[in-house]
Amino acid sequence: MSAKHFAINRLLTSLCALECKSDPKQKDKRFLRSKNNNSVYKNYAAISEIHSLVAGSSGQLSLAAQSDCGRRRKVNQDRFHIDAETTLIVIADGMGGHRAGEVAAQIAVECIPAHFAKSYNDSANSAAESLKLALEEANAAIFAQALEPENKGMGTTAIAAHLVDNQLTIAHIGDSRLYLFRHGSLEQLTHDHSLLQSLIDDGFYTERNSRSTGMGHVVTRALGIKPTSQVDTLSCTLQEGDFLLFCTDGLSDLVADWQISDTLREFDGDLADTCRMLINHANRNGGRDNVSVVLASYSTARE
Repeated sequence: MSAKHFAINRLLTSLCALECKSDPKQKDKRFLRSKNNNSVYKNYAAISEIHSLVAGSSGQLSLAAQSDCGRRRKVNQDRFHIDAETTLIVIADGMGGHRAGEVAAQIAVECIPAHFAKSYNDSANSAAESLKLALEEANAAIFAQALEPENKGMGTTAIAAHLVDNQLTIAHIGDSRLYLFRHGSLEQLTHDHSLLQSLIDDGFYTERNSRSTGMGHVVTRALGIKPTSQVDTLSCTLQEGDFLLFCTDGLSDLVADWQISDTLREFDGDLADTCRMLINHANRNGGRDNVSVVLASYSTARE
């Protein structure tokens, strides 16, 4: 990414206010785009589609995304970033008192793309290594800001995914999720870094009875809460017709896997409408948190 391109992106990011407002007209605000139309940053209630996120010589993602405050929060601490130039998707869910959570998430969606582009383009690092390094750089930046009294205790989850041809590489930390929907079946690709998931892994709870524990929001790993971060990486080979669903826990805590699956099975060709349906499910089920989704469909056809 050029210095000019990055400067434009930073300016656009600074313009994206994420206050939750009641004016219904605000719901139709679209993504703010850089001049070359490659990078897209979220406005607070953004819904949009990107039809040509082309990955190498044999693959294409079509995407839509939406973020919503939910019914109980006054500030949206979720952020996402979609960059067609580097075929990179990032989603972050900030945490911390006052406004610190949104600061942490904003740092993540700025730092991760910039450091990934530099590491991946200027070195022999693999995509997995570059993604991991990018999240570690974001961790350092957030941790440094967290030393300020007004930012004490802040942190953020993060998922970053990069696509080349049909190879998706993912780095993640926290409890935001990436799902793969293939041939009518939903699979969670990421593994939650949360207290509840640790208890499930240790056999104290099952997936079925875990929703009533009230511990789903306690994360065991996040960017910015420690001087160093423990980031997981994984990869996935995509197939024609696959869907990828990136989401914060405002969706996964309130909308069961079966309900997500049913919604995706009803897909009628409109990704943005499906995003709205998922958001509406979360809000109808209580809407107690910010909820953000990025939905992508993969095709080997080139437009």
